[in-house]
Amino acid sequence: MEKIWYYAEAGMQQGPVDFDELRARAASGALQPYDLVWQPAFGDSWRSAGEVPGLFVPQFVEAPPPSDHTPLSDVPLTGLVGTRPSGFSAAVQAFERMRAVLFRAFDITRWFSIGFCAWIAYIGSQSSVPDFSQAGGAASTESFKEQIDGALRHSLSVLTSPPKLALIASIVLVVLALALLFCRLRSRGDFMFLHRWYRPDASIGQCWWASRASGHELFVWRVYFFLIAALLFILTMVAGYGMVVRPYIAAGYQWHAALVKPTVVCVTVSALFSIAVQVIAHLAKAFVVPVMYWHGVSASRAWLAVFSLFNQHPFAVLGYLCCGMLCSLFAGFVILGIGLLTCCVGFIPLMLPYLGAVAMLPYTYFFRGYAVCFLSQWRPDLVPASA
Repeated sequence: MEKIWYYAEAGMQQGPVDFDELRARAASGALQPYDLVWQPAFGDSWRSAGEVPGLFVPQFVEAPPPSDHTPLSDVPLTGLVGTRPSGFSAAVQAFERMRAVLFRAFDITRWFSIGFCAWIAYIGSQSSVPDFSQAGGAASTESFKEQIDGALRHSLSVLTSPPKLALIASIVLVVLALALLFCRLRSRGDFMFLHRWYRPDASIGQCWWASRASGHELFVWRVYFFLIAALLFILTMVAGYGMVVRPYIAAGYQWHAALVKPTVVCVTVSALFSIAVQVIAHLAKAFVVPVMYWHGVSASRAWLAVFSLFNQHPFAVLGYLCCGMLCSLFAGFVILGIGLLTCCVGFIPLMLPYLGAVAMLPYTYFFRGYAVCFLSQWRPDLVPASA
């Protein structure tokens, strides 16, 4: 039989193989109905393997994706040495997967469906449009001091006014309630989006129910993490008030040399603390979520596997972060260029919550796969064969 069939595996084109070889891969579970295949009769479009007659047995084609992910409890998360992963190779694999799923077999309905999962995964966590409201030129030192002094006086007046204090407390409670709601949705959306990375043709309902248990577990971990981070932030603010703000107010809002050192210390500690929180939150989304998805374990157990990766290949993880920043920077220039070439009309969809996620889907789909491919290089045994 003539070898004319090609298939996509981990975002990479494989083949050619004949139909019997392709059917053998389907029978062994290596090829899934949602994977992409191609032969010359298809023209320029790749198709889902489940659409090819005779490739799968009928009952397997008609069966929907599993409602929940089967955990790999027999694969140890720690104690095994993995291969040194490459951020660049992971980026290439993720780009190929993104291009194969979103562009080679373009389906506008599937695009909007996956975009909904991406929107849930990032809801309330970032803004799609840069803030140019402060781009009015550098303010003078004197005007900056006046703004700081005005803010301090206003804060003191609020603290000494019970009605204002009650209003501020009410606003804070509403914001916290919304933040918890967004965090819960985002935690579930992380697994929905990852489910769609492996199963592009799965329905939103299937993704929603498949992510129920893992999403709740991730939500609980995030609440504990941000409570600890908030406590440390409050302690930092209290220390800054005692060392800088209170002496400054006591001196009649006059700056003096004795305040320079504590100010530098407070600003440095706050900056490092903020960076640490951002990195931990990113690694949880990038690495912890896939391990939880593959193994059905808690977030704390998934972190053990992530720590094992750090211990074995710290420079590889650093390379992953650097390569990711370069890819993000390049994508930012591309988005900026598209917006400018369209006379800023291209920025309008980014301002709309759901449509912004749909428009940015190639970006988010790439970075979701970037972390998955990186982990898959380190220890392929972590990844289920059916994923």
